[in-house]
Amino acid sequence: MFPARRDFEQMILHTGTGILIHEASSKNILWANPAACRIFGFTLEELKPLKAHHMSAQERQYRREVGVAWLQSAVVHGSSRKQWKYRARDGTEFLTDARATLVHCEDGPVVMVEFRNISDEVELQEELTWVSESLQRIMTHTSAGIVVLDDDNCIDDISPLAAKLFGRTPAELSGVHLEDLGRCEPRLTSDPVVERLTDGAGSVEIQQEIIKDDGSTVWLAGELEIVAHDGIRSRVLTVRDVTDRVEWERRNAYQEANLQYLSRYHAMGDMAMILAHELGQPLAASTNYLSGLKARVSAETVDARSLAYGIDQIEKQLHRAADIVASVRRYVRRIESTATLMDLNETVEESLYFVRLRAAEQSVRVYAEIPDRDLPIQGESVLIGQVIINLCVNALDEIVRPTTEVKELSIQTGEADGLASVWIRDQGRGMTGAPTDRLASGAFSAKQDGSGIGLIISEHIVERHGGTIRYLPNEPSGTAVLVTLPLAAATDTGVDRPIG
Repeated sequence: MFPARRDFEQMILHTGTGILIHEASSKNILWANPAACRIFGFTLEELKPLKAHHMSAQERQYRREVGVAWLQSAVVHGSSRKQWKYRARDGTEFLTDARATLVHCEDGPVVMVEFRNISDEVELQEELTWVSESLQRIMTHTSAGIVVLDDDNCIDDISPLAAKLFGRTPAELSGVHLEDLGRCEPRLTSDPVVERLTDGAGSVEIQQEIIKDDGSTVWLAGELEIVAHDGIRSRVLTVRDVTDRVEWERRNAYQEANLQYLSRYHAMGDMAMILAHELGQPLAASTNYLSGLKARVSAETVDARSLAYGIDQIEKQLHRAADIVASVRRYVRRIESTATLMDLNETVEESLYFVRLRAAEQSVRVYAEIPDRDLPIQGESVLIGQVIINLCVNALDEIVRPTTEVKELSIQTGEADGLASVWIRDQGRGMTGAPTDRLASGAFSAKQDGSGIGLIISEHIVERHGGTIRYLPNEPSGTAVLVTLPLAAATDTGVDRPIG
């Protein structure tokens, strides 16, 4: 059965699409279907006298002459389509997809405008566009590429950006085993990687070294994970270029190793000087006493008391030499140690042993104020001890100058605000003309032949332990050096770990 004329009329009356009938010549509204009346909020009789500016948005692109020209285009060309923003009775504006069609009726030509509200569709499209553009910006900013691998870790698919990171085209990389492009750490076939991907427990961090054709090295880092979609499980690697970061880490590691070497080199040098100098005194004294004993033994009469005195003195001198060797042995034995929980007061006491030896030969008095309690810090005792010795030796060099009247070196330890502190004070020339923030940078040295290298190494060691060195004026004269280091938390243990 074919629909009759009456049936088409019912279809128009019941459709959800709005329909407006305009006279072709005047563009006046002749009729509107119920859907149009409902959308605008007007009755048919109220709609008929309305003009374009009464029922259109106020923006310039929807002014009356533009609307009339659009309808006239349909009269001339038979149809015309346009996005048009109407305004309802309550002032609500809505964007429509409108189509004007010329229709020849029995009483004359009319323009039929069919329209539907697309405001929600446009808003959704704008949101999707914003999300898409945002994702694109994020991907561009992070320089991340996507690689899809098969179960054998061969490349199934790869994004253009990822292919560029490998220095190839997507076509050249298709079917290539990922590890054929460069060494991966960890290996993709290692048990931890296989187990994690098999269990689907999460992603695996991968770092890969790529040697390009020109000999340059590129480091890539990414996360390999299993992505399930449409019943398929794929291995997806998100990869990005981390060459700058890896090179920085390598440079930093080299500097750290060089600092360790320099620090231990200086420590060994100090120990050698102490052995050479300090052992000479007790050994020379022992030799003198032995010469005296030989002379007395050769005499006709032997004084037992004199012999006993000489033997006692030789024994004391040899004990002194043994103490020096033992102290050096303890100090050197820990040169290769790693960071552990240590007592700063104990380290300062050990360092002062060598400082006092140096001070005694130069007639300098050493005053130490070290509380009888632990100052626990996390670090390397030998390196911190080297800092204390270096700073004290610098102070001694200033104290022994003829112009320095007070021949005293003061060392004090303490704690405040979660920091352990060591004060080293002298009453020498002070820092006149030397900026306090440039002392450790090597910009200042009071010694005629000094380079400030010892201060630079000391500063680096303390910084690696999370502390600081400050150079302040002492009262009434001289310099006060303040070394601060963070106290170890109560939860810290003595487990060895590297500094840096």
